[in-house]
Amino acid sequence: MNSIKRIPIFETVLVVAILSLHLYAALADAYAFPNNWFVRDDAYYYFKVAQNIVEGKGSTFDGINLSNGYHPLWMLICIPIFALAKYDLILPLRVLLMVIAVIHAATAVMLYRLIKEYLSHAVAILAAVFWSFNFYIHSTIYEMGLETPIAAFSVVFVIYNLSLFEKDLQTSAITLKKIAWLGFLAAIAMFSRLDLIFFAVIVGVWVVFRGTSIRSLLPIDLAVIFLSMTSSVILRTGFPAYNTTYAPSAVEATLIAAVLKILALYFLGGYQTPHLHSIWKTLRKIFFALLIGSALTAVVYILFVQFGLGRNFPRSAFALDFIFSLILISASRLATAWFANPSQSHTNESPIAQLKSTWTTWLREGLSFYGVLGGLLIAYMVFNHIIFGTSSPVSGQIKRWWGSMENSAYERSASKWSSYLGLDEGAFETGRPYTDLVWELSSNLRSLIRGSDMVDERFFAVLITFTFLWLLLVFLNKDHSKQAFIKLGLIPLAAGSVIHILSYTATAYGGAKEWYWVSQMIFLTFALSLFLDLVLKPVQRVPYFQFLFVFIALLYGLNSTTRFWGFINYAMPHGRYSADQPLMEAITFIETNTQPGEIIGMTGGGNVGYFIQDRTIVNMDGLINSYEYFEILRNGEAPVYLRERGMTVLFANPRFLNLPPYFGQFDPYLERYGTFGEKDLLYLLPEPKQ
Repeated sequence: MNSIKRIPIFETVLVVAILSLHLYAALADAYAFPNNWFVRDDAYYYFKVAQNIVEGKGSTFDGINLSNGYHPLWMLICIPIFALAKYDLILPLRVLLMVIAVIHAATAVMLYRLIKEYLSHAVAILAAVFWSFNFYIHSTIYEMGLETPIAAFSVVFVIYNLSLFEKDLQTSAITLKKIAWLGFLAAIAMFSRLDLIFFAVIVGVWVVFRGTSIRSLLPIDLAVIFLSMTSSVILRTGFPAYNTTYAPSAVEATLIAAVLKILALYFLGGYQTPHLHSIWKTLRKIFFALLIGSALTAVVYILFVQFGLGRNFPRSAFALDFIFSLILISASRLATAWFANPSQSHTNESPIAQLKSTWTTWLREGLSFYGVLGGLLIAYMVFNHIIFGTSSPVSGQIKRWWGSMENSAYERSASKWSSYLGLDEGAFETGRPYTDLVWELSSNLRSLIRGSDMVDERFFAVLITFTFLWLLLVFLNKDHSKQAFIKLGLIPLAAGSVIHILSYTATAYGGAKEWYWVSQMIFLTFALSLFLDLVLKPVQRVPYFQFLFVFIALLYGLNSTTRFWGFINYAMPHGRYSADQPLMEAITFIETNTQPGEIIGMTGGGNVGYFIQDRTIVNMDGLINSYEYFEILRNGEAPVYLRERGMTVLFANPRFLNLPPYFGQFDPYLERYGTFGEKDLLYLLPEPKQ
């Protein structure tokens, strides 16, 4: 009887619901998999490479060119699954769907446990159900077959272990082994999606500098410095010039500013506990530290330019950067002073004295954490350099190349402030699905903010209002909010998410996708759970209302599960499609009009490359091609290079190939002989046409 009581009923029901629904989907008609579930072309880059690795061809999509254009942890998961492809191409997709479902359920359970322990039971149920059955979250993270399920799990698992770490701080000594373990978990998160490196690095700050104000202030400062410097340059140059010319120099200046400003802030007392001094003394320290840091940044970068180590830079941006960073960092110190607990004992030793007394501890623990994180990253980069000729995935390098072009055929880099801040519609909307409500509410402001061109203004009016209410509730409930921030790791998660966004929007990155923003979804899930908890807090003290809110949350869960079943039943039918129905009409067309053994080029081609029989698909955009091909494509020699490697046919839109990044280099070598939809079958001639 006692063992039955210990069974977590909600968790069990949630896991059973997720796995049952996905098991039904996994047994669906074969036709449904490429057309209704794993529909993103990019996922099949993983699938085909994993299949080729199992078959002994190496890390290659086409069996010709070695490529590292993927995130390594997800590829490791895919490799054993796609060993099954030798029996049936759909079988590994069925298995993968269930593997993703298990990861999905584990992530939802961890979210539930964290929110239940540190906020409230009703809010935990709502958050777990929303994460499990929201259509946007599911379609973006769990349906595509990409690395996003393991990325979401890894981030939440790191937060879960950070919450356990906070408990250990109260009950036991923290060993170097425990810190190294956290470094390993941070590395796992990084390898799940390599752009989570910012989150991983900041987790180390959170762990090593515990017990000091550096812990919470430094992550915020890093995000502020990145935001301040890059936005200052954009204000001086405008987005077109920034993306094509100034983005690299802005990033260089940001890195210099991060080092010099943080050193100035530390040694001038900017990381002492703010409430131990008067507000004016604290602000004075911040002013002089940032003045010195900004001045040194300007001098160092100008010297770099003079010696040919840096690029041209709008010097007035340094002044703007000083003003912006002063405002934002001062605000962070005032907020810290508000949340600090005066009853707790805090040391008031000088920065030099603090450094003398703690540097050995910081060094040992820093080496334990970053030795694991950095060591694994260096090993990964060295391996890539030896095997693939480049230390980082070629796909990311290619997309930054796209972003430097004004008229790329692919998704362009951030071109306005809303996209720079990650609040635009489309690929740069990092707040979905939570911003969907903001967009809906903003449509009701047309009578107040008139004009068809004022859509963004209405959106930001609602967003700012909601953010103000969230901050007001947080500040009015500072003790409860502070504990939630600490236990749920909201500061490292928020700072890492901001820098993560800017690593795309402030670096002229083209081809960004909606599934990049995993950490932002998780942060907003926690942040809005805190908001809902604070709204309900006054009445949750009454037992009757606690029961009522849990009951309402369970009804919401039942409704969400029912709606999700409707989606599964429609998208993944049983017996609707015949077993011999072609999986993709384009594949049938290509196979009918080409010869067995033919090597065919496509701009993309992931799903075709996986399913096509007796032909080879070569990826022409370079995302899952070799670093050598990337260099060849940039030099305008791709047609000759591909022809020399046996490619005789293209399946592509020739008008698309006339745009950057192809710049029409294929046009003299092409001769059309068939059409399917918006694409043509084209001969790749050995010599350019006269």
